[in-house]
Amino acid sequence: MKTPDLIAEQVPSLWFPLVKKFYQEHYPSGKPNKADPIWVIRDKGKILCAVRLKQIIDSQLLTGMVTEPAHRNLGLGSQLISSIHYPLSEKPTYCFAFTHLVPFYNANHFTTISAEILPKELESRFRAYTAQGRDLTPMRYNRC
Repeated sequence: MKTPDLIAEQVPSLWFPLVKKFYQEHYPSGKPNKADPIWVIRDKGKILCAVRLKQIIDSQLLTGMVTEPAHRNLGLGSQLISSIHYPLSEKPTYCFAFTHLVPFYNANHFTTISAEILPKELESRFRAYTAQGRDLTPMRYNRC
């Protein structure tokens, strides 16, 4: 299935219930928060892909990256990340990539880093997640 080029857009607060439902259906642990910017790609009002930029003091954490299952492997995740280059570049942006997704994030301008160089708030969060058995790799956005 080929998806036409769609535009990424920041979610206005009015759409929050739709985003929350999207996450509940496709990524229940990726709980959206109205206080954080959320970006989506939609087609005819239907959310196909979403990502959240959790604000953490002087940095941000790219989290909750999910694509609707029928639209995976079509490049929507890469398109979404590329479309939000400016917000990703405004301040240091990190992600905790599931290790099997490191090649995806590498292809989208994230580089693997040591957990020790994460900001303190993120390092403690990363250590807590990995202590729970999550197979995660710390990464930082580096597109100039």
